[in-house]
Amino acid sequence: MSGSARGGVPAGFVCLGGLLIGLVPAAALAKAAPSVPIPLERPADAPGAAPPPEAAAGPSPCQLKLAARADFEPLPPITGPGQCQATDVVQVNAVLLPGKRKVTISPPATLRCPMAEAVSKWIAEDVAPAIAATGTSLRDVETVGSFDCRTRDSIPGAKISEHGRADALDLRAFKLANGAVIALNDPSASKPLRESFRASACARFSTVLGNGADAYHNTHVHIDMIERSNNYKICEWDILDPAETAVLAKENAAKENAAARQVSLKIGGGAVPLPPQRPLPNADAESTSPPSPQRGDADVAQSSAPLSLAAASVASNASSAGQETVTVGPWSIATAYEGDKFVGCSMSRSTSDLDASFRQSQDGLALILASPKWKLQDGSVYPVRLVAGYRSVAAQATAAPESVTIPMEDRSLAERLRAANVLEVIGKGATLRVPLDGSTVAFERLQACFNKNSRNSVETNPFVAPSRKP
Repeated sequence: MSGSARGGVPAGFVCLGGLLIGLVPAAALAKAAPSVPIPLERPADAPGAAPPPEAAAGPSPCQLKLAARADFEPLPPITGPGQCQATDVVQVNAVLLPGKRKVTISPPATLRCPMAEAVSKWIAEDVAPAIAATGTSLRDVETVGSFDCRTRDSIPGAKISEHGRADALDLRAFKLANGAVIALNDPSASKPLRESFRASACARFSTVLGNGADAYHNTHVHIDMIERSNNYKICEWDILDPAETAVLAKENAAKENAAARQVSLKIGGGAVPLPPQRPLPNADAESTSPPSPQRGDADVAQSSAPLSLAAASVASNASSAGQETVTVGPWSIATAYEGDKFVGCSMSRSTSDLDASFRQSQDGLALILASPKWKLQDGSVYPVRLVAGYRSVAAQATAAPESVTIPMEDRSLAERLRAANVLEVIGKGATLRVPLDGSTVAFERLQACFNKNSRNSVETNPFVAPSRKP
């Protein structure tokens, strides 16, 4: 048998199942057939496509370190709206102290992990030991706000707040195991202890704003981790005792009185006048038809439902009803009637997003907040917390479609409104801030308005027509 065949099978062939199959050399196959194309690489994600969830990649290096310091939950990245963006976001529920003892964060804080780690270190390594040195222990950290997609101090057109980047935290108080509460801006709390809080906070964080920084931070302390050139830091937090607070309040009252005197000079000189009493129907008029309703006053005075009392609308309605509205600094003070019956006085002001009015009536003092952006369920009741200075109380807000009414039943809080620079109304979804600049004189005028008109509205003789003088 020649070398070109094996067992009767020609070279270059194989026998499979009785079939004679020719073999083509690999070199010949390469020349005869085109090369098989390689699958194309997967294109990159289109611009603007949502990044894959961080959770799929597992805990970040920061979260692995944070696990030893805090009880937290990973959250999805924050992707807007606008510049409100953050990655590696967590919800911090508690800080772990040595021995795995927990300090509750109430309400829980939504923060970027690096900020959460810095806060946890500060509480565990600085705050808790300072409190332990007094003979008790830290149990709870009361927060006011963490992530909130807004501008700085909620001022339209301002830069985005670090709260909008989940890189800031607002703190109100530390609650202790013995039941005591250390409000960070409370002048009656230990000054050396609060000074130690300030020193350690200013060493760890880029920004610390508290009492004395501005009106927005008199009731809480703001901390954040913003990056500035040359590692520049801002630390503005005045630690005051009761005597220093009294001196400061006196100075502020003097400034407000001076401002009120300037207002009185512009409207005729002398003391700021009270809103005039509404004139009674003219008994000498020939017409027997009832007096036409004074729509502006009636709308303002309805006590069965909360109303929007924007200063501009109050002034306009009062003018149309033949009345005047007294202006005290940023506040407008007006009387309120139902028909011809006096029911109270109000002091009102408006900000870009919120109308605020304090109404003094026989039922006491009430706060009315309104916004055209709100779409509330009429009659619903929402739990809120009211904070003025270092006074914090729970309250209930009764809703109308675009407003809420909040009774100011706590007398201590109501008195503190005169000296505070801002009233915070803390709901579950946001914190509303009512500026109180100029309120010392305004509240005095509000009370005087109510006292004067209440006395004048009493009929001492029901059988004699009352005086028609305002």
